Amino acid sequence: MLERCLVAWGISKVFTVTLDNASANDVGIRFLKRRLQSWGTNVLDGQFLHMRCGAHILNLVVKDGLEENKAYISRIRCAVRYVRSSPARLNKFKECLSHLKLGVTVGLCLDVETRWNSTHLMLEAA
Repeated sequence: MLERCLVAWGISKVFTVTLDNASANDVGIRFLKRRLQSWGTNVLDGQFLHMRCGAHILNLVVKDGLEENKAYISRIRCAVRYVRSSPARLNKFKECLSHLKLGVTVGLCLDVETRWNSTHLMLEAA
């Protein structure tokens, strides 16, 4: 498919393609590299043809870090869920914060476990 698009758009030289770390992408890049070599247009011998996606790598690193702290995060998640499950509990929690003179600018938020950025927001608010 990529090859067809390159031909249709008149692109013969490709310096880099950014993809995630899926093994199927490695196969596709090897195919593209051979194709570019056969066209005689393999820039720098395809040295930089496959660039790993920085956002995907960051996601993997963060997930690994979250896994290391899973027990602590789970406890915080349960506490947030407990406080937020009742208006009375939430009010009592706010009273405690006020009594301790802890200024709160953001309310407690519960994360979506599959979205690490929401876990970050939950931990930051907690």
